[in-house]
Amino acid sequence: MLPDIFFYCTVFGGGALLLQVGMMLLGLDDLFDGLFDGAEGDAGGDFDAGLDADGDASGFWLLEMISIRTLTAATAFFGITGWICLAAEQSTTVSLTAACVAGYAAMYSVYWSFKQLFKLETSGNFDPRNTVGKPAQVYLTIPAERGGVGKVHMKAQGRLVEMLAVTEAGDPLKTGEQVTVVELVSSDTLLVERSPESTATV
Repeated sequence: MLPDIFFYCTVFGGGALLLQVGMMLLGLDDLFDGLFDGAEGDAGGDFDAGLDADGDASGFWLLEMISIRTLTAATAFFGITGWICLAAEQSTTVSLTAACVAGYAAMYSVYWSFKQLFKLETSGNFDPRNTVGKPAQVYLTIPAERGGVGKVHMKAQGRLVEMLAVTEAGDPLKTGEQVTVVELVSSDTLLVERSPESTATV
């Protein structure tokens, strides 16, 4: 059973990782993200945590780590490492532990790398205050009544940006719903409300 899990993680995770790298080299990475918006929303949409009194969401590092890029890398390296360990006749416990460590390390490495890249691309240019009043789309489900944070992505200053978001709505804002930015809660978190024309994806 475990060898099969490692095998399929290696094949599907590795294949998706290679596809993603290829599309990035061709400048088509936004298309890759668009194809899997729903999947990523489901993966992180139920992550629920409260904001502090100042509404600062900077501590939600785990939520920030969750993306198609990081999950793909984690799956691939989990499978590859576990498969190598079993091939080397390591015990099931050792193989599973090593696979989990490698998967997490790959996930964090990709997250950190893209975060640094994003900082370089936006340094001195992007002003989050310019998002107020603009339309956005829910990327990860936003819990109701400021019960936690989700994510939205939107066009701002000529580029696609992704930010944490909260809402005061009485029900959650689902992945794919159209929203409007009402207020800048903190440097990386927006207060949004549902747009009248919004339709939730299932």
